[in-house]
Amino acid sequence: MKKRMLHQFLAGALLMFVAAQLQAATEEQIAKVIKQVNDIRFMEGQFVQQKKITGIDYPLKSQGQFMFWKGQGLYLATEKPFFNAMTITGSGMIVWQADGTAALAQEQSGIIQREVNKTLLAFFSADIAAIEQRFNVEWGFDKEQWQLSLTPKLDVIQKNMRVAIIRGRQFMNELSVIGANGDQTDLSFSGQQQSAQPTAIQCHKFYLPAQDLCNKL
Repeated sequence: MKKRMLHQFLAGALLMFVAAQLQAATEEQIAKVIKQVNDIRFMEGQFVQQKKITGIDYPLKSQGQFMFWKGQGLYLATEKPFFNAMTITGSGMIVWQADGTAALAQEQSGIIQREVNKTLLAFFSADIAAIEQRFNVEWGFDKEQWQLSLTPKLDVIQKNMRVAIIRGRQFMNELSVIGANGDQTDLSFSGQQQSAQPTAIQCHKFYLPAQDLCNKL
């Protein structure tokens, strides 16, 4: 009996040790991902968005370009099938027309799109605390690949969204959002390039009205 109890104790201690080692490894991997994202000052690239809507047999597809400027916001410009551009900031959203004119959005239509925008900006900004305020967070790793699953905490979001899943390697590569009604929005990012700051033309996409400081870049 004593030998059996000793074996059980040693087995339990070993499991606790292994669990602690795995937890430490996971925390190190999480810290590495957050640091990679946090180190980005300015980034540009392309995106493709697909929306799978319940009752429609084919996905609605669009594509365009994005720019992220740390501390200023995220610019998303759909170019196909038609032009639709916005700059998401911490305080609101700027909507752009094809001729370069813009206006502050009075409101954003659709809670799913609002959550997609907020989640994108929070993750690009490495604001994990803001994400954790609204979502339960679960990380997963497969070598250099990582995945972040977000399930809503707030009732108002739960009524409209089941889960958001972010996947990446060096950068965020994919965002999938599944609505409570089964609709799904998939965003994929490619061609990411970093720089210390935007050009003067790129800078103007983050301000309304235009800022003189952009002309000095």
